[in-house]
Amino acid sequence: MNTINSFSNEYQFLSNFYSAEVVHEGITYKNSEAAFQAAKTKDFRLRREFSELNPSQAKLKGRHVDLRNDWEQVKDNIMYEIVKDKFTRNSHLRELLMKTNNATLIEGNWWHDNYWGNCTCEKCKNKEGKNTLGKILMKVRDELRIEAVKSEFMAKWSR
Repeated sequence: MNTINSFSNEYQFLSNFYSAEVVHEGITYKNSEAAFQAAKTKDFRLRREFSELNPSQAKLKGRHVDLRNDWEQVKDNIMYEIVKDKFTRNSHLRELLMKTNNATLIEGNWWHDNYWGNCTCEKCKNKEGKNTLGKILMKVRDELRIEAVKSEFMAKWSR
């Protein structure tokens, strides 16, 4: 089976740092990272401030917000909602995601993120990361594939 070990170069579109419009809870963001970092707070005024930020600015700002008290319970589902919106809203990205076929998607990194991805640095190389973002991307890809098959089926039967 094919594996994509990094969301860079031709697979940069899989990264939350990739510039692509995302709408989450009624606010439009320039990238998934900004939407995710904004969701750390329940303050909608503060969330709107994230909407114009680039991914690096959003990640930095997200480190300084007062975390909502249910963050650990909701963060995976919020990431799923944001990733699903990104690939549903942006058809060219949906097509690129579908072209990964059945490849295992691993958010390989060197910054010790073994929750969302799998760090490959010298310190972490013997630890297997949870790769939560990669798993979410594969789930979204499977759901989009099923939706495409259903649409094709319905189009054939409605003629």
